[in-house]
Amino acid sequence: MRIFLKKIALISAALALIGWLVFSQFIPQYYLPVLPFLLLFFIVVSVAVHAFQLQQAKKNMAKFARNNMLVTFFKLFFYLTVAISYFAYDSKNAMVFVICFMLLYLIFTFLEVTSLVKETSGNKNN
Repeated sequence: MRIFLKKIALISAALALIGWLVFSQFIPQYYLPVLPFLLLFFIVVSVAVHAFQLQQAKKNMAKFARNNMLVTFFKLFFYLTVAISYFAYDSKNAMVFVICFMLLYLIFTFLEVTSLVKETSGNKNN
């Protein structure tokens, strides 16, 4: 878990720096004040879900696959709810929000899945 936290901190810092550069130098007209909170949202959800899934994998690896699918489903539903809520609040800037949301989703999901596979690959207890 410690390695995951280091990776997520590094990637989050890099994303914050890249976001700041892109939105301050190249496309400032598309900056949304909600974007730093969106990054924080993905950090918190990813850490919480990752910790929960590691805990489930340590308890019973046989139930882990089913639990993993359920957690992924509920996480996607939660993300969808957040996105739709933002669309209802600010539909004018929906396209910028969707692009940033999807980029963060892909980056954090890749990080979470690769880390989860590495950490659970040696855990074969039933």
